[in-house]
Amino acid sequence: MFSRIAIALLTAAPLLAQAPSEFSAPKEIAPGIFKVGTVQLDKNTSTVTFPAKVQMNDGLLEYLMVTPEGPVHETLLTSEAAPQDVHMAMLLLGAKGMVQKGGAKPERIDAEFLAKAPKLTGDRISLRVKWTDKGGKEQTTPVERWIVRKIFKPKKAVEIVGAEDGPWLYTGSYFYENRFIAQVDGMFGAMVTFPGALINNPRSGANDDHIWFVKPDAVPPAGTPVEFSITLEPADKPAK
Repeated sequence: MFSRIAIALLTAAPLLAQAPSEFSAPKEIAPGIFKVGTVQLDKNTSTVTFPAKVQMNDGLLEYLMVTPEGPVHETLLTSEAAPQDVHMAMLLLGAKGMVQKGGAKPERIDAEFLAKAPKLTGDRISLRVKWTDKGGKEQTTPVERWIVRKIFKPKKAVEIVGAEDGPWLYTGSYFYENRFIAQVDGMFGAMVTFPGALINNPRSGANDDHIWFVKPDAVPPAGTPVEFSITLEPADKPAK
């Protein structure tokens, strides 16, 4: 009888075979716990974790997390983990992934693209960050609590509200011309709709690249190491 991991590998094989670089092979390091490159997955808790760091603790956000080679000027976090390894780990946990059809790769995310961008669908996931504060105490929080949304009103008034608590979407990126776009673009997660990212923001305003900002009083200093975790929610869990 095949294990859940073996079945997942067989399911993922036709997709992974298209990748230009090899996905890291999963290695079991403890019962139910596997490593895929620098990414760790725990099938007992349906959680994937990997190291990251705070890129900026103030300013406009277009992305949630990218690699150091990605668009770091508008991202909350960066990680040197490989997006393709995160994708492999999520597939092994049972995420459907690859739910987006590989169309032409957009040159840039701008108002024209966002105005026509379709609503994305995917697996519901929760995202958390864990870090050590200046006092040496371990802290953990849903990543959305590090983000605010600006609501622009008449007469130049602006209301600032926290990003809504709740799940994110694991959309899984896609292949274009035999290249895995999340890996090519260094794209883990996006605040504004981007089919090439592994993770997308399902909140109202996801098609607006001018409203998402870092919450400065909540985020530790830039450069702070964090542990980033993705937990796959059960498919039958009721939506909030």
